[in-house]
Amino acid sequence: MLRRVHTPNRSQTPSRPFGIIRRELDQRTSVISIEGELDLVTAPRMKWMLIDALEAGHEELVVDLSLATFMDSTALGVLIGVNQRLGVDTRMAIACPRSNVLKIFELSGLDGMFMICPTVDEALAYTRGHTARAG
Repeated sequence: MLRRVHTPNRSQTPSRPFGIIRRELDQRTSVISIEGELDLVTAPRMKWMLIDALEAGHEELVVDLSLATFMDSTALGVLIGVNQRLGVDTRMAIACPRSNVLKIFELSGLDGMFMICPTVDEALAYTRGHTARAG
């Protein structure tokens, strides 16, 4: 079952495009893909997308930052908050191949708090209980 859930971009100007899509790969797995800048204005949309996935019973979450061009501390705070809400059987991984986005995790010292993988496939392998290599 593959279902896309898309939230329209009403709060951004055309010069700062932002998109967020939730793909439900099955009844347990969601991939939340971010495109554009994750900041004070856009981070709440990611938060509610992740919380909606958890409330829908998805226990395998992947945050795909492959197309994210920027991430600030607000977005990092959202990820920390969602990570703290995870149940015992829930796993979340972040796919982040971009060094400029990965840098905020490293500079904050929180890169060890999350499973960060270079690809969505590796993040999915981790959330599904297979061995994945962190990036």
